[in-house]
Amino acid sequence: MLADILHKVGADDMAERKEYKYYPRPSSAGQEKCIRQLVYFGLDTPKKSLAGRAVFIFDDSTWHEELTANWIRQSAFSLHSEQMKVDCGSMFNIHLRGSIDGIVTDLLGKDYLWEHKALNHFTFQRFWGGELPMDYFAQCGLYLRGLQAWNPDLKKGVLLIKNKNTSAYIEFIIQYDMKDDCFHVINKINSIGESVDIGLSLDSFTKNIFWKFAQVQMYIDKKRYPKRQYHWTDWQCEYCPYTETCWASYKEDFQDMNDSFELPVDIVDLVKEYKQLSSEKGEIEKQHKGIGEKIKSGMRNNNARRGFSNDIVCELKMQARNGIDKKLLTKTEIEKATRQTTFERLYIKKRKDKK
Repeated sequence: MLADILHKVGADDMAERKEYKYYPRPSSAGQEKCIRQLVYFGLDTPKKSLAGRAVFIFDDSTWHEELTANWIRQSAFSLHSEQMKVDCGSMFNIHLRGSIDGIVTDLLGKDYLWEHKALNHFTFQRFWGGELPMDYFAQCGLYLRGLQAWNPDLKKGVLLIKNKNTSAYIEFIIQYDMKDDCFHVINKINSIGESVDIGLSLDSFTKNIFWKFAQVQMYIDKKRYPKRQYHWTDWQCEYCPYTETCWASYKEDFQDMNDSFELPVDIVDLVKEYKQLSSEKGEIEKQHKGIGEKIKSGMRNNNARRGFSNDIVCELKMQARNGIDKKLLTKTEIEKATRQTTFERLYIKKRKDKK
């Protein structure tokens, strides 16, 4: 009754919203944000509508932020200046502005930028496991730059990440010094009190961000596109609203690629390793299949579909596999149901002009 219509309602609501024009935004400041996507946006390229489920995911994140804010208000910390507009300054003819999630003040009266993100379990685990949320750091660094123009002593921030599946938290303690344009990641702490020192310092931090947006504007002005930052198999392309447009000309682009490239040493070493693994893989797969058949034959010869030893259970199961019998279909029906998939395949062979 409701499950099958709610996402459609979200998609319809998104379709009715007015599209905003491109402008440099702190939320798009990170190096992982595809420059080519931003150029498409800046050139008003038609894009694929956001799916209803995706609308709900973004909406969920907003409500998670409000839930966290309510819990902070019940703590000894003070949360204020929520959604305050911040002028992040100018460089390379690029001006950046944004809105912070808030400022947290501790018991000693010290202020910290507060930035909140609500993420799925797998992304959350990656960030606790060692990967750093560099795009979120870029956003925080710009906000701290803007805040220091208002309060020079406000140099530290808390990037608080919530696991939407488990309500666990990670916080990254960060610091930005406008004087030397250096961004510091001090440490991270999780909900059960585990702390990991990071000690990462990034120089020319906001300068690199402004330069990125300057490059985007250069491509927009020239109506040209930068190289694709990701491959169509990457999740960034999967969720990009310009994927179809971006990859539509790839077959032609592929033919224009260099076909007499001198391989550097690092790729040559990888090719050698790849060939070695390929030869081992074939033999291992052959042995693996042969041993499997012997095990199944041994089970059948003993009229057994399940057996065990001290620490092993071995079981034969009947399973069904769906397939299409093309003999039952007309040629027209087969052609109508056929979809062509483009992919890249690697071939390695000996050079004929070298002995």
